Amino acid sequence: MPLDTPIAELVRQLSRVGLRPSERLVQQILAHGPAARAALLDLATNNAALHEELPAALGPLHALRLLGELPDVAIIAPLIEQLPILINGDEDVPARLYAGEVIQIIGRIGAPAVPVLWAYADDERNPSMARSAAVSALSWVATAAPEVRDAVIAEARRRLPTEMDKPVTTGLVTVLAELGDQESYKPIMDAYRAGRVDQSQAPAATARQFLLGGGRGDLSCVNHPLFERYDLHGPRLREDVDDDEDFE
Repeated sequence: MPLDTPIAELVRQLSRVGLRPSERLVQQILAHGPAARAALLDLATNNAALHEELPAALGPLHALRLLGELPDVAIIAPLIEQLPILINGDEDVPARLYAGEVIQIIGRIGAPAVPVLWAYADDERNPSMARSAAVSALSWVATAAPEVRDAVIAEARRRLPTEMDKPVTTGLVTVLAELGDQESYKPIMDAYRAGRVDQSQAPAATARQFLLGGGRGDLSCVNHPLFERYDLHGPRLREDVDDDEDFE
């Protein structure tokens, strides 16, 4: 496909397209290959835009999802440092969808993400919540790349008894619980009893459910290709889901 339109202009169109970009626009952007990544990352990390009027509020979400089609470890730190995302209630659909997919998109990087995420989590100069998210992202990585699952679990088990910042311990508990590692049940519950886990981020009841129930059921969402992601996760008009609101 000829690359007649500059990538910066194509990415700007993502803030004007509404609920989803056209297949043609997606093809034009992806045709630029890795050269598209910087422009997409600029838009995907524009958190302020998530709270603008529609359709501009959806631009960062579209860019984030397109980054999932151009996976690279270079996107990890810029994306993870956007967390936590400000969500102004249930009606703040762009921010809610974005917040739910950041670590999924990182998960799509697969095996190359593993050492980068551990290194990020180990660096005490990084924000604590971002370090926690880096560890939590490993459950999505292990689902996208099953060949690293055992190694991720083994490393998380090894680290769990170590005293560290509560958000990082919370990330370790999250990844082990979401992957359904029943052997970690006792040390995880011990960590809760010792007050080492932030229950506002990872409630003990949820961890127990995942550990005893085979893990987090929606981890497979990491494998959804771009347009299947729109079909299954939205955004969509509320009339499509028989509700009174305009949009979800």
